[in-house]
This record gives sequence, structure tokens and C-alpha cells, in this order.
Amino acid sequence: MTFLRRLLDQSRLPLTEREFWRYSLCYWSVFAVITLWQLTMLWLLMEGYVMRYYEMIIWLLDGLFWWSTTPLILYTSLKIPVTFNLRTTSLIKPILYHLIIVTFLNVFINCVHYYLTNPVLFWTFGESVALESYLFSFYMAFTGSYAQYMLLVVGFNKVSHIYRYQALKQQHFETELNNEQLRGQLANAQLQSLKMQLNPHFLFNTLHSVVSLMVTNDIRKATLMITTLSDLLRAVLINQKADFIPFQEELKLTRQYLDIQQVRFQDRLNVEYRIDPASELYPVPQLILQPLVENSITHGISDVTTNALIRITSKMSANGLEIQVWDNGVGANQRKPSTGTGLGLENTKLRLKKAYGEHATLTFDQPVEGGTVVTLRFESQPINKTKINHEAFLSDH
Repeated sequence: MTFLRRLLDQSRLPLTEREFWRYSLCYWSVFAVITLWQLTMLWLLMEGYVMRYYEMIIWLLDGLFWWSTTPLILYTSLKIPVTFNLRTTSLIKPILYHLIIVTFLNVFINCVHYYLTNPVLFWTFGESVALESYLFSFYMAFTGSYAQYMLLVVGFNKVSHIYRYQALKQQHFETELNNEQLRGQLANAQLQSLKMQLNPHFLFNTLHSVVSLMVTNDIRKATLMITTLSDLLRAVLINQKADFIPFQEELKLTRQYLDIQQVRFQDRLNVEYRIDPASELYPVPQLILQPLVENSITHGISDVTTNALIRITSKMSANGLEIQVWDNGVGANQRKPSTGTGLGLENTKLRLKKAYGEHATLTFDQPVEGGTVVTLRFESQPINKTKINHEAFLSDH
């Protein structure tokens, strides 16, 4: 990589090397035309002043010199930037450094002219420029060359700062975008992991019930339970790639689960549904309702001998969706105090936290008169809303 290419990459200017040389030629040509106009006017207005050919050659060589040193000037502008702020000392120091650089360049080009260009001109035209003329030119042209130099330095500083700021801003945006995608992927992976914990959880519980029926030689009930379980697992597999499904589809999975439990409890278990039609298409996490119903059966009505009741209620409001699972079990009056809310409810709380943040809640209440009420509230759409399987829902209806 060439020095010029590294300079352009460092400054973030979207230029090729050829474009750089073309633009720098245009920059110095503007001042060259102004200088030529000044020399022409001087030749026309001053009586007895004659413009010599070798003066034009020296003028042309000066322009080529400044054009060729453009990369060096821009390099120094990056290393010694001129920044305008409230501190005067921070501005004076770089200006003095650049003044020394311009002085060195002017002395250098005049020395080249005196020791190299002069002999060539004398050999070619038989004339040469006196040392006094170079000294006069140095002092007269120094202010102009310094102004041109500083204009290039300050202008390049500003343009480079803009492009570098835009590049950093774009890089920051891409980094934030990548971080957000990684956070989303992590949240989705955590949601999938939590959902996968539920499948074996209720599967093992159901198989345990099947084994119990087999031990008591109740083959008909065991067969019916296995058949109903296979239908439930098939429905779960259809939606296995969906993190969120319509509430009506979730309710269908819960009904299949309750069908399995009714094989086990038969006439002891009754289920009521009070579903708001407006809530049926609301997206909810898959298998979010089943753990609540399972909790009601395991910790609520398992010890109830007759007329066990589970009521599932949903309603829409201005704040979102509310789902309640109520049972008439022993509740707070159970003989063996519960040590916690169980894997299903803890899993549900974690899933709600990952998917909704603070905009979804789960409350667990056991009134003194008995029974248990578990309430789910969704105040907004999910934060990590990856897949909502409306297609599978529509294909089944």
C-alpha cells in the first residue's frame, strides 16, 4: 500500500489516488491562475518591466512543487491538526509548527532554484536570476504561500473530521445493530430453552399417570390417555418453531391437555371456559397456559374427591389481554404447605420476563375461603417477537 493510499484511508476520504491528484491539481491551479494574472498585470502596468520566459518557467516549477508536496502537507495536517476551541494555546502551537514547515518549504524551493534551476537557465537562455531577486520573491510570496498552505490544512482537517465522524457513526450503528441482533438471538435461544423444559415436564407427568393406570389394569383409560397425548404432541410439534401463537391455538393445546387429565379424573373434574372472542387472535407464548392449568390440578384439585372445577377466563381491555385460571381446590388450606410455585410457574415467569420485560405479569392468589387464582396480564406485544405461527393456526381451521 502506497503512502498516499494510507493517507486517504486514515482520513476516510472516499477518493482514489488518481482522483486525489486531480483535485489537488485543481486546488493549486486556482492560485496559479491568480499568480499569473498578477504577473501579467504587473508587466502591463509597470513601465520598463519585461516578463522573461525563465520567470514563467520558475513560476511553473513553483506550482508543480506545491502540487507534488500535497500528500506531505495533508499528512502534517493530520499529525498536527488545527482545532478551533476555547483554548487559545491549543491553536497557537499547531499554527507555529505549520509556520516552520512553510518556511522550510519556501527556503527549500528557492535553494533549488538558485543552485539547480539557475545554471540550467543560464546554459539555455544565457540569463540567470540574481540572489537578490530570490530573496525579494521569498519575502513577497511567503504570506501568500502560507495562506494557501493553511487553507489546505484547515480545509482538509475539517473534511477529514466529517468523514471520520460519519465512519465512526456508521461503525457505532453497525456495532449496536450487531449487538441488538445478538441480544435478540440470545433472548430467543433462552425462550426456546425455557419452552423445551415444559415439553418433557408435562410429558413425564402424563406418562406417570399412564403407568399408574397400567398398574391398576385399566387398559382402556391408559390407551385413551396415550392416544390423546399423541394428538397433543402432534399439535406441539406443528408449532415447535413458533415462539408465539394465537391465543385460540394455545387454548386448543390446553384443551387437549385437559382431555388427558379428564381421562384420569373422569367425573371428578369439570372445566369451564369463559373466552372473550376478541382475545382469540392475540399472540401469546406457546405453552404459556398449560403450566397454569397443570399447577391447578397438581396443587389444587388433586385432593378434591368430587366436583373439582377449573375455570379459564380471558378478556381484552385497553391495557391488553388478561387470562385467569381459577380452581376450587384447597388453596391456602392445603394440609401440606407448598414450598414454592413449582417448575411450571417459575418457568412461565422467566418466559414472560424474557419476552415482555416489565409489560407482562403473573400473579398467584389463594383467597382464605379456598381455591387458587393465577392471572396472566399482557400489557403489550412481545419485545422479542420472533415467530408467530398464524399459518399453522389457519391451516387447522
